[in-house]
Amino acid sequence: MFVQYRSAMSIRLEHRDLRSAIEFAVLVAEEANKGKRAFPYPAELKAHFGASRIPTGALGTLRRAIEADDTFRERLAVGAVPELVDPIGRLWLHRPSGWEEQVQALLVERADAERDADLAVALKRADKRRRAAEQVAARSRADILERDARISELQKELDEVRADLAKSDEAVAELRAELIDVRNEARHARDREAALRAKLEAAESSPAAAPEEPVDQVVAAPAPSVDVDEIDAIARSVRELAARLDQAIRPPDTGGAGPASSPGATRRPLRLPGGVIASSGAAAEFLLRSDAAVLVDGYNVAKLGWPNERLDDQRRRLLDGLENAARRFGSDITVVFDGASVVGAHADRRRMVRVTYSPDGVTADDVIRDEVRRLPISRAVAVVTNDAEIVADVRAHGANVVPSNALLAVL
Repeated sequence: MFVQYRSAMSIRLEHRDLRSAIEFAVLVAEEANKGKRAFPYPAELKAHFGASRIPTGALGTLRRAIEADDTFRERLAVGAVPELVDPIGRLWLHRPSGWEEQVQALLVERADAERDADLAVALKRADKRRRAAEQVAARSRADILERDARISELQKELDEVRADLAKSDEAVAELRAELIDVRNEARHARDREAALRAKLEAAESSPAAAPEEPVDQVVAAPAPSVDVDEIDAIARSVRELAARLDQAIRPPDTGGAGPASSPGATRRPLRLPGGVIASSGAAAEFLLRSDAAVLVDGYNVAKLGWPNERLDDQRRRLLDGLENAARRFGSDITVVFDGASVVGAHADRRRMVRVTYSPDGVTADDVIRDEVRRLPISRAVAVVTNDAEIVADVRAHGANVVPSNALLAVL
């Protein structure tokens, strides 16, 4: 379609299209001027004798001079050979019948060839750009694959770190449970020591009256036959174990006030964070998270929390809540109930919480007071109760006091 359109239109024969014929005319005129048998030629050609290339601006003048001299043009046509003059130049010199249409066809053909050449160059450039884009895409793809591989490696490392962290958390939980078990065992041993000493004192004061019941379920021996040296050895080992445990779990004393057991020293209550009210749930949670020994007045809390339930259900619900708190916060909790003879009092066996029942004739209040006095003054103590008499006594010994309703709020 494009070639037909170009063939139908008139293409102007430019001076530059006749360059080969015009340069041939100058060359012939120059050679004729040198010979003995010269022939006439347009004078305008003489100015360009010896020139290696005729300037484009002079082509028009020379063309008109040649066209004006038919004799010279016809002489040139005889000698114009394809090696020296292109087809358009030869047609212009010979001027056969229909030469102009032939020239037009050659011009159209040359224009199409030039257009094809331009298209080929453009196509080559486009292909070069395409190859460059493909190379960039290939490099980008390689970078993406490398990035994905690196992400996979990092994800694997992250999974391994998470697995190690989970194992560490499990190990910490196990160590915390073992520490609580050791604390409870040490306290049980101290309780056994106190019971043995009480039985021994009773036996020494009344040697003739031998008790019918065993001295203690753990020792399971009559009071008169108790070996005093053995009791002293047990007591010393228990005290040493307790001292080592307290030293291991107690933060170092940086106050520079000397040993906690020095004469005249007193326990200092833990300082609560700024803005925390001592009777609030926040204070209760802070003390549960601390290293303080937490003593709970069992029925005082249970009856406040679940007043409409049976006594054993109140006790069970309180112990379940304290067990969870000990696991959550790592607390050292001892709960004291009144009456070792209460039915079901020893049915619960707790791992995280120590459960104590006061012996016959002794109230839980007295057990809590004795426990506060017995603990080393270097150990912080928190007592949970609403009993005003216990509050006054334990505060006098430097203990923190947590209202029962504050503990219930945390549970």
